[in-house]
Amino acid sequence: MDDGAESLMTVHLLTHLGHSFPLRQTLDRLLEWLCLDIRLFLVSERIPPLKYYERYRKRSCSFPGISVLLYLHEDWGEERIFQVHEQFQRPPWRYQRAQFASGQSPPYAPSHQDFYSLDEQLPVWGIRRVHCGPEILRVTLYCSFENYEDAVRLYEMILQKEGTLQKSTLCVFVLHATPHVAVQLCLKQLPVGVTAEPPDSSALQFKVQEIGQLVPLLPNPCVPISSTRWQTQDYEGNTILLKVQRSSRTLETNIGLRQQHNNAGSGRIPQDAASLHQKKPHRVQVQKHEAGRSCWGSELPQLVEIDPGFPKLEERM
Repeated sequence: MDDGAESLMTVHLLTHLGHSFPLRQTLDRLLEWLCLDIRLFLVSERIPPLKYYERYRKRSCSFPGISVLLYLHEDWGEERIFQVHEQFQRPPWRYQRAQFASGQSPPYAPSHQDFYSLDEQLPVWGIRRVHCGPEILRVTLYCSFENYEDAVRLYEMILQKEGTLQKSTLCVFVLHATPHVAVQLCLKQLPVGVTAEPPDSSALQFKVQEIGQLVPLLPNPCVPISSTRWQTQDYEGNTILLKVQRSSRTLETNIGLRQQHNNAGSGRIPQDAASLHQKKPHRVQVQKHEAGRSCWGSELPQLVEIDPGFPKLEERM
């Protein structure tokens, strides 16, 4: 697979030290049912941080912040759908109904809309049926009622494309499409009073052409974590990584912005680790991150190579 197969969006997943290989195997077994020809997921390791309860307080009415849904075609066989569903019934997957803190299921999540999770701080997963068109891998961001319209405009600005409103509460961005499978990013508006709980161990990375004009328009601070990547958050608190495509003009812009950020006293600009992310064929790198440091590349990570035969989740920087 060549460099052009890298996705416009990459989903970063963080796991504890020593757990990346099982997670990669688990996702590989699941994603092999879809014939994806792009790299969509990257798994990294980190040393366990402080207890989550020190950073997260249970909200009275919350919903999982990110889901990954597999829409499988019924015409391709019930047995195939059944086998995928069976995978979700086995460890390390755990059954998870979308519930409020009161224990009640929301009216928009009936029994056939169940989710499965690998960790409380990772996106939830699910399987759905599709009757026509291509099969779909859909990454959905759940937005609070008041933030939804602003979130649509934010991601339209980042992706430099308009979303398609399938419903008044659902906006779809097609990131990749073939006659048989499509990859989508969706924004889903939650009912009034319901908030989304962003997963702490995941981030969405987007490829962008320019960063200089984008930074002042973002709703939250955007800081450089390498010579080509910047980190910010959306309205719900989901981590966003912006990967700037290399060019002479872009490099000059990035250097100027990084110098401005450094002069403003916003913190040390870290050493660029991009050269360490070059991959050997059929090899996967596992990134170790120490607690208390940025998990997305602001410190030079220690890299350990393994050979799990897992090219689907490999990232080529």
